[in-house]
Amino acid sequence: MENLSKALNDVGENIIAQVKRLGIERDGFKASGDLEKSLSYTVKGNIVEVSANRYIEALSEGISSKKFPNVDSITEWAKTKGIAPRSSKGRFIARTDANMKKLGFVIARSISNKGISKRFGYKGSGFLEEIKKDVVNNVTDMIAEAYKLDIIVKLKEI
Repeated sequence: MENLSKALNDVGENIIAQVKRLGIERDGFKASGDLEKSLSYTVKGNIVEVSANRYIEALSEGISSKKFPNVDSITEWAKTKGIAPRSSKGRFIARTDANMKKLGFVIARSISNKGISKRFGYKGSGFLEEIKKDVVNNVTDMIAEAYKLDIIVKLKEI
């Protein structure tokens, strides 16, 4: 089943490449690089398991108003992006831990109320759905061809 194993690894690599191309490069979801670093896949038997940071779904699908985002994660994101906190009068204030935490809370509240990204109409960009459709179309042929080659190899061994 060497051909099948290679095909499944190709599928995993293809999915990771598409997430990088669509979600990170095209849609611009890159701040700290943690999402890209978290992308990985493993092949277990006949299954390809792809893993990433859990917020990848929020970027793709958006966040329902019932969910309140993780304030600590948003605070770290704001620090990475260099977003400075402001006072109620709109003036920049010191970037202390307390002020950054308040900034993270305000951003989290806004995401909870409005959604994830203005450029996508406060919804997600939908890049995971695009990838799923593409994978379904391409993987069937790849796997069928790999099975066919493996069966031919086994028949020659007989």
